[in-house]
This record gives sequence, structure tokens and C-alpha cells, in this order.
Amino acid sequence: MTYTDLIFLFGLFPLSAVLSMLDRSSEYKNMILIITSLLFFSWGRPFALCLIFLSLIADWAFGLAVDSLRKKSRPAAAVVTAADGLMNTALLLIFGNNYLFEGTKLGMDALILPVGIGYYALRGFSYVSDVYRGKIKAEKNVFCIMTYMVSFHLMCAGPVVHYGDMEKQIRKREVTTDKLNAGLNKMIWGLGKIVLLSEVFRKIRAAGLNGSEITTLGCWLGMLAFFAQYYFIFTGLCDMSRGLSLMGGFMLPINYRDIEADELFTGMVKSYNSTVIAFFSDLLGIPDSKSKIRNAVGAVICGGLMGLWYAVKPTSLMVGLAAGLLVALEQLFLKAILAKLPVFFKYVYLVLTSLVIFGVLEFKGFYGYHKWLKGLIGSGVKYTLSVAVRDAVLNNIVLIIIAFCIVCTPVRKLITGSADKLSSQSKRSYGTIRICKTIATAAVLIISVITLAANAAV
Repeated sequence: MTYTDLIFLFGLFPLSAVLSMLDRSSEYKNMILIITSLLFFSWGRPFALCLIFLSLIADWAFGLAVDSLRKKSRPAAAVVTAADGLMNTALLLIFGNNYLFEGTKLGMDALILPVGIGYYALRGFSYVSDVYRGKIKAEKNVFCIMTYMVSFHLMCAGPVVHYGDMEKQIRKREVTTDKLNAGLNKMIWGLGKIVLLSEVFRKIRAAGLNGSEITTLGCWLGMLAFFAQYYFIFTGLCDMSRGLSLMGGFMLPINYRDIEADELFTGMVKSYNSTVIAFFSDLLGIPDSKSKIRNAVGAVICGGLMGLWYAVKPTSLMVGLAAGLLVALEQLFLKAILAKLPVFFKYVYLVLTSLVIFGVLEFKGFYGYHKWLKGLIGSGVKYTLSVAVRDAVLNNIVLIIIAFCIVCTPVRKLITGSADKLSSQSKRSYGTIRICKTIATAAVLIISVITLAANAAV
């Protein structure tokens, strides 16, 4: 089950919200959250329940063992922590990258794979490693660990939040009208990003990167659409996750941030899945190091780990290492050179480096990638623009403009700043702006639900 399933939007989530309001105690709210999250996690995949219970009980037991051993025998505690890391790595490999085991007894239908297993595995290991490093005490109450591990707020797109940051909220939290309002709005706009905007760019991507009809502009627009599609899917899921958590009384860290040209490629990389990058950086000790060389080497290793975390494939590893290498070069000397460029050329640098490095993820092999690279400069193409790409762009031009306003930070801040300035002029202006926002939010919800229902009926 995912956040965009109608059965979740109009079944499981409302049921969870209503039932959790029947009692004010956090223990009761945690129980409801655990039950509904288990349904969310294992919907149509009963086998996943065994995975959940076995792994979280193991993480809980490992945490207790590490806490008991770290003062008596640091090496023994390190061994137990490493064992937990191996267990969670195995979970990620078997259930998150099951194609590795095709043709073996571990091979299974991808339909039973749990949603968000990568985030689940990192949360489990981060808990035990934090206990080992003395950042937190081991949790004796297994139900608190269950709330932390299986909460559906964290399943689809993270964030990777440390247990120490959630413990107080698990034990005591409050649902207020402000949180409900902010959470509902965040959830609806996130749904719109996934259902409406990402679908537009999926069509442009399919038309532009059509191997049987390669065009110059198709190569450029198709790959830009590839990035835009997954940007809106990911940020939409993050927005829905944050919205759901607010309505449940939780305050979670944001898992992405605006892309700023001044931060160059390093900032762009860190803006996406920021909590996962922070986890690996912290694991490698990068934030605590003052050595540029060590930070540069750590950036390359971190990039490789991130690539393998996304998918255990040679292409993913190479992309991760290439991204880490460029980050390292920026830290060593490139940033000092590129910082002098005008903002426009910084954006050009960001677009070009992102296309060249991450573009390989669109293709199954390097042949398709090499063919696309040649197409960017007009080599091996018959004409500049295909009818399919042109129609995909023109038929969705309004949504493309809206998407641009969302992605382009200066434009978005100009629009929101003007709206805030207008609303502060008088009560009438404030009311008008609020009504417009409410109408827009309602329209996004209605159109998104109709679109989901139409797709489900096909």
C-alpha cells in the first residue's frame, strides 16, 4: 500500500485518525498507530508481518545487548552493533533488491516486498548504532520501538529520523487544530505533486526518450522530464509523510530542501533525501572532520553507499561514486572557482552535471546512455523535435508552468511573498487570500482523487 492508494486515503488513514482521537493517552495512540501501520506495511503481503516482527524484535534485543555491553566490553558491543548492521543489510538486499536472488530459493514476487524497506533498515541500524555511541539509552519498552519502526508516516519516503529525536513524541504528543490544518494542507499538495505534476513529466519523458524516435530536443526535454517526474514523486511523498505526521501529532525533520545555485552540485545532492545523506555522513564521521582530504574521501565513499542503498547495481554504484567525486572536487577547489560565476551560469552548471551524472539511471545499459549523450549534441538524430514531444509539452503547458514556479525558488518566493504582503494590507485582503488558498487546495484534492479513481478504473 502507498499514500496514493484510494483505500489508504479514504479507508485506512481516516480510520486511524478517528480511532486515535477516542483516547488522549499516548499509549493508546501508539497502539492504534502500530495496528494501522502494520496493515499499511503488509497489505496484500502477509509474509511481511513476519519480517517486521522478527527484525524489530532483533533490533530491540541488539539495542539492549549493546547498552549492557558497552561499559563492560567495548569490542563486544561493537561486534553486536556490526551484527545488527549485517542483519539490516541482509533485509535490504533480500527484500529491497530481490532481483539479485532470481532463480534461487530466496527469489520471490516483487509484489510482496515491503514499502520503504530502505528507510526501515536504516532506522533499525541507526537505533542500535546510536546506543553504541552513547547518544541514547536502550529502549526497554518494545512498543515504543514498534511505534518508531513501523509508523506509516515514515514508510514511503522517510525521513530517517533517529530514535532519540522521536522518543519524547512517542511517549507524549498532542494533536492541535494548527497541526491538523497544516498537516492536511501539506498532505493534499503533496498528493497533487504525485498524481498531477509527476504524470505530466512522465508523458514528456516517454515521448522524449523514445529509443525509436530520437530527436535533439527530445533528448534534452525527455531527460529534464525524467528528473522532474521523480522530483515531484519524491517531494510529494515527503510532503504527504510530513502532513500525515503532523495530523498524528509528530514533528519530523524535512527530507528535502530547496535547490540553491550558490551551493552548486554539493547543495543539489544534499537537497534530495537529506536525512539519508546525513545518516551516512554521520556514520563516516564527515561532519566532525576538519580535514579537507578526509572529507573529500568521505564524500566519495558516501556517494557509493548512497548509490548501493538505492539499488545494488553497477550503474547505481558508479553514479553514486561519480556524484561523490564531483562533491569532493567542489570541496577541494572547484567551489572557489565556480563561486565567481553569475547565478545563471551556476544553474547551467547544475543542469549539465546532473544530466550527465544521473542520466545513466534512466537506461538499462551504457549503450542507451551513450546514444542519448550523442543525441544531446544532435548526433545520430533525424530531426530536432518530434510531434509526440511537442504535443506532450503543449497539451500540459499550464501544469508545466505551475511546476516551474514550484521548483524555481526565486519565482516561488516572489509569488508567496506577494500573497503574504497583500494579505497583510487589510482584513478583506487577508480573507480573500485565505479563500483563494482554500479553493486551490480543494481543487487539487478533487482533481487528484478523480484522476486516481479514473486510473484505478482502467
